[in-house]
Amino acid sequence: MPELPEVETIKRELRRKIRGQRIVGCSIQRKDIIAHPSAAAFCPSITGELIIDVERNAKYLIVQLSNNKRLVFHLRLSGTIVVSPLNSTLERFTRLAIQLNDCQLFFKEPRALGRVYLIDGNELVPTLKGFYRLGCEPISDGFTFDYLKAKLKRRKARIKSLLLDQNICAGMGNIYSDEALFRAGIRPMRRANRMTDKEIKKLQQTLKDVIRDGITNFGTSVSDYKRTDGKEGSFQKMLHVYGREGEPCRKCGSKIALKKIGNRGTRYCPKCQT
Repeated sequence: MPELPEVETIKRELRRKIRGQRIVGCSIQRKDIIAHPSAAAFCPSITGELIIDVERNAKYLIVQLSNNKRLVFHLRLSGTIVVSPLNSTLERFTRLAIQLNDCQLFFKEPRALGRVYLIDGNELVPTLKGFYRLGCEPISDGFTFDYLKAKLKRRKARIKSLLLDQNICAGMGNIYSDEALFRAGIRPMRRANRMTDKEIKKLQQTLKDVIRDGITNFGTSVSDYKRTDGKEGSFQKMLHVYGREGEPCRKCGSKIALKKIGNRGTRYCPKCQT
């Protein structure tokens, strides 16, 4: 958390608000948030640059700058970006503040696990390995039945663990993988190599659908995630299993179960999912 729909929401809102503005100042509140280059070099390297566009790749937020520079934000578990007036004081847990022509960007991260990278030109940043190894996003044209089947065949791992593998399902995380498996009627403990073609096809479609629904509803606010104006998303109102352990299934009334798979809490309905 945030996952693809949350980062996509932030991207769309930032694009409307900051594209075409110039960076006029920068202050770092916690140096280890800057993963590349050094914290000392970071602010001088971005000050004066123009914001060309805001993009996204999986869970990475990318701010395209002039002179072929890119700011890459990896929000990790609790990072978010808030757009505030220029006269605003720093909000709690702000790790990086970037001043623009008529507003400020506050990168907030309560757990301080998120990171910011400045990529100059075509340089490859060694500490950003995951960025260069991403698989297909579920909402991309390349995420077909054949693609997913090829990734799952002969894999003995549990399907939930594979859905969290960014080399397979870029942008997926705990919330949307649980919800997609529920919609597909597949237990998260199932071994991937035992799934039928029909089940893989169903899962391929529910992965697309749940991500699109998350984007339409501005993401899921169940923890620290907020939109750029501080408002919450609304997809949490539509959750069937995530965060509902012990509560009745909205379809059959059975109690939603909680199980750890690969060190991640996983929710499912023991009756609707087989």
